[in-house]
Amino acid sequence: MPNNNNSTRNNASAGFLACVPHVPLTKIQESLGVKANEEFWSSYEKRVEEFKAFDPELVIIFGGNHMDGIHLKLMPQFVVIHAAEALDDCGGWPGPLDVPMDVATALTEHLNEHEFDITTSYAMEVDHGFSNPLHYFMGELNARPVLPININTIADPRPTLRRCRLLGEEIGRFAKTLNKRIAFLGTGGLSHQTDFVFPQYHTAPNLEVRDYLVHGGDKGPITREKWRNDVVVGMDKLSRDLVEGTFQAPWINEEWDKKFLSTLANGNLAEFDNWTDTEVLDAAGYGGSEVRLWIAAAAAAQACDERSDFKVDFYSGETTFAVGAGIVHSDPSSI
Repeated sequence: MPNNNNSTRNNASAGFLACVPHVPLTKIQESLGVKANEEFWSSYEKRVEEFKAFDPELVIIFGGNHMDGIHLKLMPQFVVIHAAEALDDCGGWPGPLDVPMDVATALTEHLNEHEFDITTSYAMEVDHGFSNPLHYFMGELNARPVLPININTIADPRPTLRRCRLLGEEIGRFAKTLNKRIAFLGTGGLSHQTDFVFPQYHTAPNLEVRDYLVHGGDKGPITREKWRNDVVVGMDKLSRDLVEGTFQAPWINEEWDKKFLSTLANGNLAEFDNWTDTEVLDAAGYGGSEVRLWIAAAAAAQACDERSDFKVDFYSGETTFAVGAGIVHSDPSSI
């Protein structure tokens, strides 16, 4: 599996895939020394070891924002991030990312030439949707070159699953031209609910919350600091209730999660093209929208390295994370 001579085979790009949660409760419970979810962490640690053995020269991560670095004043569907700093948000780790701007620029030009109208950012504030998995895979967020791709999974309306697949494929085709070892990370939970923490514009409980959703604390009485503190308080309580067994997440849909994982693992990602946003929301909650990140990452890995073969290594609807928690990865023998 490792490429010990630090060169790709036959001077061609090689791809590694891992799809994992970015749920804040992993950090919260880890910091409290909670001893739970042993099978989840065992699977995750194996993926990290495979990642290290693969020794990627570039990490392309598909993540999302949680009303922190991006707000409804301007909500792009897809962003190629040229420079990024991770916020000290709930469940995330702060610090700069080492984004290779020349690669980000070349990717943006490539996507524009292939009919994707891509947003760019030279000062993106990313949250736990990126920093949480990067921490677990790399330790320091700038330990390796990272190219972050932001997909809107949080706010109505979202891109179709088909468009996310096509975007991933085109990114993978671009990545293949780099002749590097490239790790593709898909992040997020399967079925879970986020609307009680991050409501939509039309479901905001009052004008003050709506102003925050639109302006991110620049207007109205809710400052950015208050919003973050409220999220921390809410997540801490949710975590405590889950660990103590006084609450069980009612929104986890194990049947839907397993159907999604089976479809992803079979590698025929075009099967997702007919899955509508309404169907996903009804079956998997607003948090289930994050499966777009997994689809894009898997499509990119396939397009970059035709040897890619995916395996579901873990799934549970009964962790203390309040999400349908799954882990999918490349079969190491195919790399």
